[in-house]
Amino acid sequence: MNQSNIRVVSALFALMIFSTPSLADNVRLGGMGGATPLLTHLTAKLNMEGTVFEVVPNLGSSGALRALADGHLDIAVSGRPLNEGEKSKGLLVVFVVRTPHVLATSHVRPDVLKRSEISVLFRNKDAAWQDGTPIRIGLRPKSDSETDALIASFPGIEKSLAELRARSDLTISATDQDNADWAEKTVSSLVSTTLTQVVLEKRDLRLITLDGVQPSIENLEDGTYPIQKSLYFIATSKPNPSVQRFIEYLRTERGTRVLREAKVLPVR
Repeated sequence: MNQSNIRVVSALFALMIFSTPSLADNVRLGGMGGATPLLTHLTAKLNMEGTVFEVVPNLGSSGALRALADGHLDIAVSGRPLNEGEKSKGLLVVFVVRTPHVLATSHVRPDVLKRSEISVLFRNKDAAWQDGTPIRIGLRPKSDSETDALIASFPGIEKSLAELRARSDLTISATDQDNADWAEKTVSSLVSTTLTQVVLEKRDLRLITLDGVQPSIENLEDGTYPIQKSLYFIATSKPNPSVQRFIEYLRTERGTRVLREAKVLPVR
């Protein structure tokens, strides 16, 4: 069993053994690691009298969806849409947000890059910044939604990833937090992540400007920054009233302001 699977199994075991089934006036939320700071931010801003929010970290998209189907979560946040098997269990997408998908580095003054050159950079064993500092690339597991986002964001990168994964010096991080931790402590790192995670976790990382455009929700909104990652809020077909109130709040004007503070945009 690889490190990623061990982390998921351990998180699910803790959730199922040490948690009681969610009560009607409680809301238990969890999902992919990158959504944990977002859920913490949203629930801290929401004052629903009589409702207790519990954020369960680092379940991963698939793990959170299994926990939701089994009644151990009330809301799961996934980095991918539901598959047919998950839909057949009565799971429904109830809200969607999007955030800039970004490349981030520990390098103090990274170069401005072009989207069209990222795939070449990822397969180049001698890739370096303009100051000559070698670039150290970190990846996520092949089945992770972050890998899917990377492939969707940069043309031709899928072949580069296959070549990169064959290298003995490659670091693969099991969770979004592991990925950001590695990027912070590794000299001249380069990883893919999301703007919302970098901002909410106050990560000591620099964001790569692509084709002269900085990653921001304003540039994502007007289309000048073209790459994004969608986060899917998922509930059962019969959510408890507190879940319904939470989702209704996200759709309000105040909810939209709180979402924008977290560097995500609601998908209407």
